[in-house]
Amino acid sequence: MPRERKKLALGKGAAFVKGRLQRLPQEDESWEADFRALPKPLSENQTHYLGLVVVQGDGSVLAEEQVGHAPHVNDLATLLAHAMRRPLTGSGHRPKRVRVRKNPRWPELFPHLQEIAVEVVVDSDLATLRTAFHDHLRQVREARRAGMVKPTVAQAAIEKLFPAVAQWVRGGHIEVGDQEGFGFVARALDYGGLAFEDDRPNTLAEALAALERGLRAWYEEQGIEVDEPS
Repeated sequence: MPRERKKLALGKGAAFVKGRLQRLPQEDESWEADFRALPKPLSENQTHYLGLVVVQGDGSVLAEEQVGHAPHVNDLATLLAHAMRRPLTGSGHRPKRVRVRKNPRWPELFPHLQEIAVEVVVDSDLATLRTAFHDHLRQVREARRAGMVKPTVAQAAIEKLFPAVAQWVRGGHIEVGDQEGFGFVARALDYGGLAFEDDRPNTLAEALAALERGLRAWYEEQGIEVDEPS
């Protein structure tokens, strides 16, 4: 059964109140606004989305909101209202224009933005926002690494022993161990699915050796060089 589309809610109880927003000073700025899906851990089923409003070109983040559902028009309205009324940097103001990606949920809001003299531009590539989103992911990753156990010198040498495996896990992942019904298995997967599998190893060392050989062959077929550690 298709999910019912949320209708735009304005007025009492809503963040987007045209009368208040229209009284804000207007600056000659272009903003980019969008929601992007956050990486989902394998243990979770629910996708979360990060909403961002940034100043085009400048990169300043004016608003940031996270939602645990597919974003609807009220989420975009709230995000933009927060960016105008209480931005994360600077004082409250309206932009001259807002750039958004094409999304069938957004057009309901466009006439209301135009009523407060904010032009809406549908743009296929929000370059400044994309950079801000990747910066957010990098900061989250760095924060998670703060308490990470540092490998010993001997453990760190594994990348020199298995450079193809080390290169693979920067863009995909591997699975090694007992698989119910399959026995001991070594697999390499990426976002396109299974790239290599070997069910003959019985130990971790044999599995890594098999993965190294198999991934080297895969990279060779793709015309990709393996980065050999110095």
